[in-house]
Amino acid sequence: MWKAKFFHNFAGPDSDCAEKVANVALRTSAAPTYFPVYQGYVDGGVIANNPSMAAVAQALDAGTGKQQLADLRLLSLGTGVTPAYIAGGRLDWGLAQWAPKLADMMLEGGMGVADYECARLLGPNYFRLAPVLPEPVPLDCVEKIPNLVSYAKQVDIAAAVAWLNANF
Repeated sequence: MWKAKFFHNFAGPDSDCAEKVANVALRTSAAPTYFPVYQGYVDGGVIANNPSMAAVAQALDAGTGKQQLADLRLLSLGTGVTPAYIAGGRLDWGLAQWAPKLADMMLEGGMGVADYECARLLGPNYFRLAPVLPEPVPLDCVEKIPNLVSYAKQVDIAAAVAWLNANF
């Protein structure tokens, strides 16, 4: 049966402290159709493309994190937001028109929901760095890697550094 697995390093019987970070990273990046399943895990955004809210839930869980909401500080790092939207006030599309757009919409929509929830729950104790990319970059477009490196070098991280300095 498929089920979500959220790795954490809190003490307890289901702790993942002994896991190698490289293995967890390969498991969480095993995006179907792009990368193979790794050690029986599939993700790549299938479960939580922005796992911030899952982290908050894990930290608050009485069985593992045992934290208080007021004590949490969360820095959320995104890989970039695609500058895309669907123009039109009333679209009566079918599967052929929606299919190419649905995957990105669902992934980015889920990221936005987690960001919204964390911002409302944590207020100033939450910061998300997810710069808007100047162009859409498909997950499998290796030709755009130099562009992504260039975009990353242009991101102003001053607000993130200020938030970190104020909170840690």
